Amino acid sequence: MTPPLSGQPVCRQLLFIGLFCATGLLSSCGGGGRTPIRLLRVASVLPTNESVTPVNSGRSRERLRSFQNNLRDVVPGLRIQPSLYSEAAVESELERQTISGLGPDLVTGDARVIQELSQAKLLDPVPVTPEQRNAIAPGLLQRVINSRGEVTGLPVSQSIQLACFDKRKLKEPPSSLALMSKQSSAGQVFGITQNFEDLYWSMSGFKAGSALVSSLRGKQPTEQQTQRLVSWLSWLRDASYQQNVMFLRDQATLRKQLISGQLHWISCWTSQLPELREAMKGNLGITSLPAGPAASASPISKLQVWGLGRNSSPRQRQTAEELMQFIVQPWAQKTWALRYRTNYPVNPAAATIINRQIPGIENLYLFKAKEEIQIGDEIVAAIDANPKLAKTIQNILNEVIFQAITPARASEKIQAIMSPS
Repeated sequence: MTPPLSGQPVCRQLLFIGLFCATGLLSSCGGGGRTPIRLLRVASVLPTNESVTPVNSGRSRERLRSFQNNLRDVVPGLRIQPSLYSEAAVESELERQTISGLGPDLVTGDARVIQELSQAKLLDPVPVTPEQRNAIAPGLLQRVINSRGEVTGLPVSQSIQLACFDKRKLKEPPSSLALMSKQSSAGQVFGITQNFEDLYWSMSGFKAGSALVSSLRGKQPTEQQTQRLVSWLSWLRDASYQQNVMFLRDQATLRKQLISGQLHWISCWTSQLPELREAMKGNLGITSLPAGPAASASPISKLQVWGLGRNSSPRQRQTAEELMQFIVQPWAQKTWALRYRTNYPVNPAAATIINRQIPGIENLYLFKAKEEIQIGDEIVAAIDANPKLAKTIQNILNEVIFQAITPARASEKIQAIMSPS
């Protein structure tokens, strides 16, 4: 969560402040006198299976501190009180705080976590303005809408999946799954997590997502769609047989083993690049994920979402909503993305500006033209909104990877549970 104003020309900052005053977003503009303190309690949630350590806690606090300092001119008197939680602990901790009346004003986490906290009645729906709707790609906003049509949180950025590799071990990263298989047979060691969201890139290479979307829409998948799904599941099974392709439980283990030299290549997320760059320095290679037999890899993105806590005072809620209004605007989105190069815009106008400036995301934001990205958004929206569905699909994939079920049977089971009937 790091922002935009630092280092920009003073006149541009003044112009931006003027725009906020003119539209009434800042109640303290033009008031004169001493600026009142505006305290926001912000709870941040780490991604799946990540634990709170002194290192990531310090990194999170530093980003929040930078965010606060750079927004001083936009929200005068802003003070942020941060806290950091693992995904496993956040629901019970926020429930305890909310019952006592001391819950956070803002909760930041990925879309699935925000959906789960909303279902647990620990967050208020977000009143999305027309300006915000116009600023966020529709497919991304759909991923945070619940069954009642409420927006559970506001998408503010997204991290995408890439391939990270050790340049000392792997001179040419594979451009296709076929080449990955060939290189693993020659002794190169590849690491992949078995979580569905971390595997979607490989599904898109088989164009297998259309079978799931048909099931979601209550339609019978065609024979071709079913065959593509079976082909992808067969690849998962076959890859698990290969000695040098490792399916691991979580992304943190992948990173540790890449840093230690046990793995030569891993799938990674852009939000994890600071840790890898710090540890591996010039030995870290970054490239796009391997293509499948039917298409290039089109990874889903992880949405960074802001949710509204339930214990805010009217003034705290107003401040939180001001930040939400500001952070999705094109200039804020573009500047944030280009400065840190770890999180990328949800605003298509900002994305167009940076589309070809960062390796691995060419054409990612051409939402209307990228069918596989739209398919991925629809699948992930359904899974994020239904934790039981997510768990069932994950169990089926685990059975395939560990050869407890055939790909054909797994395809039948996935299509059946995805169907609304």
